[in-house]
Amino acid sequence: MSGAPPQADDDTGAGPAVAPDRPAFDLRARVIETVVLVASVVVLRLLGVLLLVVSSSGLGSIGAPYPLVAMVVDPNLLAWVALTAAVQFGLRTMRRPGRWALIVLAVPVAVLLATALRSPSSLARAGLGAVLANPVGWIDAGILTVVVVLGIAFTAAFLSRERRTSARIAGGLLALGGLLTLVLAWQAFETYFTLFGSEPVVTPADGDRYLVTAALTLGAYVGAIVFAAVSRRRGLIITACIVGCLGLIVAFAVPVPADRFFPEPAAPADAPRGPTCMSEGDPNCIGG
Repeated sequence: MSGAPPQADDDTGAGPAVAPDRPAFDLRARVIETVVLVASVVVLRLLGVLLLVVSSSGLGSIGAPYPLVAMVVDPNLLAWVALTAAVQFGLRTMRRPGRWALIVLAVPVAVLLATALRSPSSLARAGLGAVLANPVGWIDAGILTVVVVLGIAFTAAFLSRERRTSARIAGGLLALGGLLTLVLAWQAFETYFTLFGSEPVVTPADGDRYLVTAALTLGAYVGAIVFAAVSRRRGLIITACIVGCLGLIVAFAVPVPADRFFPEPAAPADAPRGPTCMSEGDPNCIGG
């Protein structure tokens, strides 16, 4: 009796250990994956905006939800969602890691497209080079890229089929730790950014804010590593350890105040001055 080896579905994870070179396209699994990925990115982006607002101005600064929604669902994100759908359903037989790599690379493309659509007249007048040289666009692309990577990490953990609960918790804590790392960097920037060379004023409240955020960040990463180990998923364990180490480096690289871990030595006190010789005949003078 002879027959071809059974094939596994790359999206569902079902089947034998050996997967085919060209996995079958499962529409339902691909739709679920896309919905979870997009929803994760939107929720993480909203949570990140809320954390920034609360850490900067407090809970009382959160007003009507419409400005927050406008900050989250902007043209950059909408363009990225469209590109994500094109990758997910256009490249029907590509494996999941390849699709996710393209989805990450789609972020700067989405920002470029959104920038061009926002101001076509300035694009025609200044050219593509001026758009590419816009630092605000690159900052938007960098922040959205980090959020997308965190969303992919959560999606990979959420869609796992083995020890699903612990993997989902690890993915959620990993994404939360990444957001808090961004908040730490923003807090340092907000504290020390000044105009016209004025001296920044670091208050005790700024230091307390750093301690709270850093403690939550490290706690999220430790929890992510623990639950990743419980899930026994090697890829999730490696990802949690790498991202946790990067977050630890950022936490110690942007402290508030800046000399928290390496305080500057105190200036030496002036040495006591001995008696001075005032004039000839003064007993303090050498030789009298």
